Amino acid sequence: ELELELEKLYSRAAHLCQSESRSLAYAGEQHKQVPAAIRKLQETLQQTSSVADELSNRVRRLDAVCSRVGEALKLVDDMLELRECSDHVMKAVNTEDFERAARYVARFRASQGNLPPGTDDASIRVLCEAEQQLGVAVRSRFEAAIMAKDKAAVSRFAKLFHPLGLAREGVEKYTEFIRRSLAERCATEFRALAPSMGAGQKRADAEQTPYAQALTSAFMEIADIVQEHQQSVEEEFGSDNFIVVLRGMVDEADTQAMRVIDRFVKDNAKVFKQQAGVDICDVGLVLEETALITQRSQQFHGYVHNVAANVVDMIADKDAWRSELPEGCSEDDGMIKETKLVRRMQELVSEYVTVENSFLQQSVEKAFREDALDPEDSDIFTTTLVDEVFFVLQQSLIRATSTFDVQAVGATLNCVSDAIGDQLKAALQGNLTESKKSYGNWATHHKNLEPPPAGQHPLASLFTDSEGRVRSNLTASASWPHSLNNLQQCLEYLDKLKEATEAAFEDSFPHDGPDKDKLPMLHNLLSMALDDKKADLDAMHVATCKEGVTMFLGHLRRSLEPLGRLDYNIDDVQYADFQVNDPFAKAFNAQTEVIYQHVKAVINPVSCEEIMQELASRIVKRLEKEALSKSFSLLGALQFESDVRVLCSFFTNVSEQALRHKFARLFEMASVLSLESMEELRELFAEVRNWKLSPEEIRKLVASRTDLEASEAEL
Repeated sequence: ELELELEKLYSRAAHLCQSESRSLAYAGEQHKQVPAAIRKLQETLQQTSSVADELSNRVRRLDAVCSRVGEALKLVDDMLELRECSDHVMKAVNTEDFERAARYVARFRASQGNLPPGTDDASIRVLCEAEQQLGVAVRSRFEAAIMAKDKAAVSRFAKLFHPLGLAREGVEKYTEFIRRSLAERCATEFRALAPSMGAGQKRADAEQTPYAQALTSAFMEIADIVQEHQQSVEEEFGSDNFIVVLRGMVDEADTQAMRVIDRFVKDNAKVFKQQAGVDICDVGLVLEETALITQRSQQFHGYVHNVAANVVDMIADKDAWRSELPEGCSEDDGMIKETKLVRRMQELVSEYVTVENSFLQQSVEKAFREDALDPEDSDIFTTTLVDEVFFVLQQSLIRATSTFDVQAVGATLNCVSDAIGDQLKAALQGNLTESKKSYGNWATHHKNLEPPPAGQHPLASLFTDSEGRVRSNLTASASWPHSLNNLQQCLEYLDKLKEATEAAFEDSFPHDGPDKDKLPMLHNLLSMALDDKKADLDAMHVATCKEGVTMFLGHLRRSLEPLGRLDYNIDDVQYADFQVNDPFAKAFNAQTEVIYQHVKAVINPVSCEEIMQELASRIVKRLEKEALSKSFSLLGALQFESDVRVLCSFFTNVSEQALRHKFARLFEMASVLSLESMEELRELFAEVRNWKLSPEEIRKLVASRTDLEASEAEL
């Protein structure tokens, strides 16, 4: 079987070999035919390439013929159009149908460059003559319309300059017309201004801000012209030429505005030169109008630049437009970077800041001189000084902010800061020093601190002379409580001043406006101007309250004397007597209550709180000192703790703010003194707590217990 299987495999292998041999022989024959096939393909491709070249040449020749035919047809059309224009243009000129004549001339000008020399010379001569006559007619009619102030005619003939190839001349003529119209309107406003009679001598029927009104009218005229003519100018002359018109209008506006400003400065020369004899109220009015003039100029400046920037965005070829810009113009909007008006306004702002600084100082000094205290109304804790001063300060800052000029705001902030840090602080300190003398003597009499009869001012006797009559012209210098209240009111008003100024910043320099990047700088300048001054006044307030506590402690010395003599090393009998006859704390509280009621009646809540907090701190220190110097029995320690609780309860009730922490050391002392054994002390120290007493103080207190046995080692 194996031999049979091998025989079959051999037969199959022989068959496969024969089959593969035949396949290889066939493949060899096919390979011999490949070179011939390749040569035939090359010949076919060469023939195809030749045919393609021939077809391409024919197409190019055909395309050239078509192009010449198109040019010929275009030339025929141009000649027909030229003949049509020449046939009708003179008729249109003679019948004063200038718009139609301009269209014929425009068509002629558009095709003129495409006509070969010598083409229908007669028609060309007619059209050239018509173009010349039409140009003369349009110019003369345009001039006549300008002289007649005929807006419709001016607009009509201005539009004809562009089709005549006189676009630039048309723009210049149109700009001249607008400037002339604007100048005439401004001249009317200028003549309507009050005669130059000086500050404080305007006519009764004159407006409060006539110069600012005249300036605003000029700027509004520009805005109206832009609204009325922008679209037509852009359509007839192009967006780039509207920028030219706008530059001309702005230049005329600058000229007219400077006339008004120069007149304003001249008519108020006494104010700007700070001559003597000018009423301070008139100075304030001039400053208000100066701020309004500056504001209107800034608004106008922003408006025209915004309009120009929007127009520039629509110009297609900005690079070509920028290359033709006159020197000194911005590439962003095509307007003059620094106009005459801008430079003049910078000078005016500089003058404004100088006058504002002087006005601020004089107004603050006037508030000091005219300070008044009401001796009848016990509900009014302050004099007029602070209200008047901060009214002036706020008005100055709001006025400066309304100019929209950062330099003016910054300079005024410096002036306000100096007024607070120098003039106001000195006045407050002077009043406190002066009033402390009289009030300190007056407050030494216990009856003066007691509640007054109904309807009478708690400080009534302080305001009277030796004959019992109320002194005239009372000011803060006559009353220490009023001077302290003025100081505290300054701190409150500083916060309000900062809030009002920040709100004014947001209005004048909004987050979505062009000057939004100036807001952080302005807020920083405001903080620099006011925060340090508030810190100085706050420190003065704290120091003054401490001085007040020193004055009032004179009334408490007698009630504190028992504390110095008090012996806490007592037995059962003495302890029982102390429970009935309080040795110290209740009497002290009663006397302190009198002082508290007086302070509460004449001093503002914030200062009153500061005084009571300081008084509590001083009493606590006195008690701590006494506790560390006395001897205690267990019952004495309990009495000491009772006294501490009575005092803490009183001061807690009369204080708005928490002050129990001030008594923390005293309560720890009471805890240590009340221990019955050293074991309790060890248990007390085993508790996790932060002791305010030092180890040395605790040892001293434990040693002061006469009935507690403790060895040196245990201590």
